[in-house]
Amino acid sequence: MSQLLVELKRRNVIRMAGLYLVGAWLIVQVAGTLLPVFEAPTWVMKTLVGVLVLGFVAALVFAWVFELTPDGIKRDAEVKPEESIAPQTARRMDRTIIVALAVALVYFGFDKFVLAPRRTAMGPESISGARAAPQANTAAPEKHADPISPKSVAVLPFVNMSGDPKNEFFSDGITEEILNALAQIADLKVAARTSAFAFKGKDPDLREVGAILGVATVLEGSVQRAGDQVRITAQLIDTRSGFHLWSEKYDREMTNLFAVEDEISKAIAAKLQLQLAGARVSGTGNTGNTQAHELYLRGLGLLAARGTGLRDAVDAFAKAVEFDPRYAQAWGALAEAEQLLPSYTNGDLDGGMTRAESAAQHALGIDPDTVSALVAMANVHAHRAEWALAETTFRRALALAPGDVEGLNQYAQFLFMIGQHEAALQQIDRARQLDPLSTIIGVVRATILMALRRDADAAAELEPVLKARPGFLPACLTAIFLYIEQKRYADAETQSRGVAKALGVDPEAKVLLVRAITDPALRPAALRSLDTSPANADFRVDPIIYAGFLAALGDRGHALDQLELFAARRNASAGGLIWAQTFDSVRADPRFAALLKKVNLPFEPRSDEGSKQ
Repeated sequence: MSQLLVELKRRNVIRMAGLYLVGAWLIVQVAGTLLPVFEAPTWVMKTLVGVLVLGFVAALVFAWVFELTPDGIKRDAEVKPEESIAPQTARRMDRTIIVALAVALVYFGFDKFVLAPRRTAMGPESISGARAAPQANTAAPEKHADPISPKSVAVLPFVNMSGDPKNEFFSDGITEEILNALAQIADLKVAARTSAFAFKGKDPDLREVGAILGVATVLEGSVQRAGDQVRITAQLIDTRSGFHLWSEKYDREMTNLFAVEDEISKAIAAKLQLQLAGARVSGTGNTGNTQAHELYLRGLGLLAARGTGLRDAVDAFAKAVEFDPRYAQAWGALAEAEQLLPSYTNGDLDGGMTRAESAAQHALGIDPDTVSALVAMANVHAHRAEWALAETTFRRALALAPGDVEGLNQYAQFLFMIGQHEAALQQIDRARQLDPLSTIIGVVRATILMALRRDADAAAELEPVLKARPGFLPACLTAIFLYIEQKRYADAETQSRGVAKALGVDPEAKVLLVRAITDPALRPAALRSLDTSPANADFRVDPIIYAGFLAALGDRGHALDQLELFAARRNASAGGLIWAQTFDSVRADPRFAALLKKVNLPFEPRSDEGSKQ
């Protein structure tokens, strides 16, 4: 072995190996940067790597068999020892290796500190926001490790080519309509709006889009509107090869817009070789009123953004149904917005549910298969503790639109509420597969993990959301209870300040609640603040949240009083919190068991329902 090593060194085989590897690494790195720019198919890089591997073997054989001499290249066996210039060649190779390593080091630094930040800025991970908001995503999306189904698609936001920023909502709405139509196809995986819209305004590498969203194809296009004329262009692209599978241009009058949406959806489905027999693929062609449709599209963006923008969404949908009282999709969207509004504005939950029920019934009276209305009605039933009706309604909605992420998300929260935590985790994971960049899905998942006593996993789920969107109320509130459970009181105080800042109230009143948990001397003042301070009025709106802080502060009797109010009034938007550790101190109390029985919790779905959905 020692003789072999000596011979390898003498023939400069080892130096050749080092020089070749450094050079090959540089070639691969540069190719990895340049090939995507020219949209080269993935086989180009694979071929390059294969050639370099074969070349490595050839280089080593060449170095062993041949030697460079003043008279040219000769076989090593033919070169006399006194004629060999191998030592000089070795020194030249050493200098070349040093230069190559220096170049590699410079390129590594350039890539890490210059190119990588630019790639990050162009990717979706630079954007933050809430679930379904056009700018939303989590802090650091991971690529899908599971095999990607060929029957999968992401609809990227269509580009507004009208030259008028006011028409931005219109191009976003067209994208939304195509997404909704495709989500109703049982065998097709459709990336959700939140994740798709995270790429808005970017020029991403579609292979990266496919890897992050877990889809095999991407639909992209543009909308150009001039008066009553609209031109929609669309193209379907294979994310693995970069090849265009299909493209089309549609010139229509606004009165025919809905037929265009149907055409695009069905053309994509056909290209993906889906069996459409019996599949319900529909657009929003149940209105011929342009003003109603535009208001509906405007409302969709506001609904997606959540927050206080929900008030404007309610107004937009309400005006849409004034223009066309037979517009089922607008009625369904109005039901969703009315139902969500109290949770984001500390509004009247009972009033919101009543208005949501009325809008949903309008929608279902026009079209019994309006999915958004069914989801809203399911939540109304859940609010009234009508668990069996809620379960049946959710299942009907998801049977009509298996890819509806909002339906999956709300169904997961329903299962969480009724105490079916493992089933809830399965459903929220299904939602995440379709919407991997959603922040609200991350919050819901963290809350379920807390109920499963997996606090470390919950923190790992929640903290990227907090980083991506500081001040996002659902995330901050969940984090307060999680950090109290973990005895991370400083972090709980930080999130309390975040809630106070978002609501524009005194942060010290909220921080006092956390500090008093560990300092008994502060508890009387904290309980008074919780009961009377205007800064803590938002906590008193929801009896479950109110009771949670009371239990954490040791006032178990008052906590049980609030829980009994919840059982009597069904007026909590955070009902699932009842399964959190904060209530462990009262869970063994007979009053707690009695109030759970009063609302029939935990509820066991029928054997063919629940987690088998």
